[in-house]
Amino acid sequence: MCTVWAARYLTPNGWRRVEDPRDVRDALRAMLEHDGPALPDVVTDPNALAVPPHLTGRQLAGFATTTSKLVLNGGVGRMIGFARSNLRNIPRP
Repeated sequence: MCTVWAARYLTPNGWRRVEDPRDVRDALRAMLEHDGPALPDVVTDPNALAVPPHLTGRQLAGFATTTSKLVLNGGVGRMIGFARSNLRNIPRP
């Protein structure tokens, strides 16, 4: 899951930008219903993880290795920001 911050799409009248995340779904639907070419431009959180539906042990090991190297090389603050970005994207019951 990824939080979309903003989106815009090209129409014959120019770009239409949507900045309220609650309006993105309707904007993308309108873009897809448009009769002609469409070009979406979606702004998302650059730190959000793209998680496949099924993780393998190798993928988890690679992630753990990468984050460990980041922290050990002085990137603790960056890792905290990374964690915050992803924790806010976890669905709440």
